[in-house]
Amino acid sequence: MDERKLNYYEKKYERNPVEDAVKYLSNKWTLHILRDLFLGKSHFNEFQTNRKTLDNKSLSRCLKTMETNGLIYKKIDEEDPKNTEYFLTEKGKSFNKVFYELLLFAIENDKDNEHYSEHAKNELKEMYKEILQIE
Repeated sequence: MDERKLNYYEKKYERNPVEDAVKYLSNKWTLHILRDLFLGKSHFNEFQTNRKTLDNKSLSRCLKTMETNGLIYKKIDEEDPKNTEYFLTEKGKSFNKVFYELLLFAIENDKDNEHYSEHAKNELKEMYKEILQIE
């Protein structure tokens, strides 16, 4: 891109739209909770399963932030308020492609199969395509 055009775009769009998107994922636990929601989990205690360092206060704060940001909504059972469920909004569901691209980035940059074998990489790609409903 020529320099004049680049300068024009930089001035016109000072705000970085990628930064706006990344702010939704800035909490340490947001990606974990998004993954759980895509996997069909919906209850508070399910989000803590296998996460020993995720305490109630941190999880509550993260869920509240995700709700404020419009990624999730909660449904409280009127008969049993302790039976609160969380669900992805359309905005939250639209993170499916972002989530999948992050997965691809991670496994494609695991060049020496340090974390995943080639079989596991292919399996993860297929599994997440289905979970995230990627065409």
